[in-house]
Amino acid sequence: MSETDYPDEPDRRAGCPHPRERYDLTGHQDAEAELTAAINADRLHHGWLITGPSGVGKATLAYRAARRILGAAPHGDGLGANAADPVSRRVEAMSHPGLLVIRRPWDEKGKKWRSVITVDALRKVPEFFSLSAGADGWRVAIVDSVDEMNPNAANALLKSLEEPPKKTVLFLLAHTPGKLLPTIRSRCRRLTLRAPGEAATAEWLSRQSGINRPEDWAKRSKGLPGEALALARSPAKDIPESVETLLRGLPRLDPAQSRALANRMTGKDKDAIRAAFNDSILTWTMERARSAGRDGRDPEPWTSAWRDVRALVGAGEGLYLDPKQVALSAIHRIQDAAKADTPPDAR
Repeated sequence: MSETDYPDEPDRRAGCPHPRERYDLTGHQDAEAELTAAINADRLHHGWLITGPSGVGKATLAYRAARRILGAAPHGDGLGANAADPVSRRVEAMSHPGLLVIRRPWDEKGKKWRSVITVDALRKVPEFFSLSAGADGWRVAIVDSVDEMNPNAANALLKSLEEPPKKTVLFLLAHTPGKLLPTIRSRCRRLTLRAPGEAATAEWLSRQSGINRPEDWAKRSKGLPGEALALARSPAKDIPESVETLLRGLPRLDPAQSRALANRMTGKDKDAIRAAFNDSILTWTMERARSAGRDGRDPEPWTSAWRDVRALVGAGEGLYLDPKQVALSAIHRIQDAAKADTPPDAR
């Protein structure tokens, strides 16, 4: 079974095209210009560390570079390639012999994607680089993302960087590069991608099909294009507003509203809804802590609740606790914090 035949892909955001299927890139002109110059001058470094927050466009940039390195016909500016070119088609289909993509592997026994990139996955890189050269003599490997490697996988990757064959290139995508081994970082040229900003992201979103209120999604994503598109197309896109509405009346809670929100944790699109709920309630709680600090109140009730909810979410995922009960417990823990932060006569 091909990796693209599985129920989903570990590096694809729900409701969004995979980065290998995207041919546009918002922002990052300097990073793309640096890569373009290296490719055109045939002076391509063997290792590139592309860093930036999730949803900024790291994978999109890596696939744009891979197409051109593997011989796709140019189209437009920078690293743009013709989508109808046979190279582009094969990259999209994950069938190009000159491209290897390393990501979290499929667990056939558990019928899900593993939580880490294993050493066995990284051992494919030197074997792949040792094969006969692909189109134009190049072989390209993309690791998405190196943040998900376990320690043994990181050591295996280092070996590939220490002795790279000619005409091979590794693109390493990192959300938090500081966690990487210094010896890996030192062997790569680094491209740092930053959010293009809310205005640029909103303008880009307005050109995507079926997106309403692009400015709202751009703001909510803090100007990250991939994050904004995922939010706008997510089946859980109403969850942040539902959490805000529920918690707005604290320390009082509407029990029916609480149960209705908790019930969605086990319904359709439960994974996306749980992730959105967890992110929303943690973000909301931390904002209350900051607000308390700005107003001269003790933020400890909120910071303590944030730590407890984060631990509860982790335990729920690790111990397979009832998602409804986890959600209700999180809501009631936030209610306790609100009570501690509210004078008795105002409750």
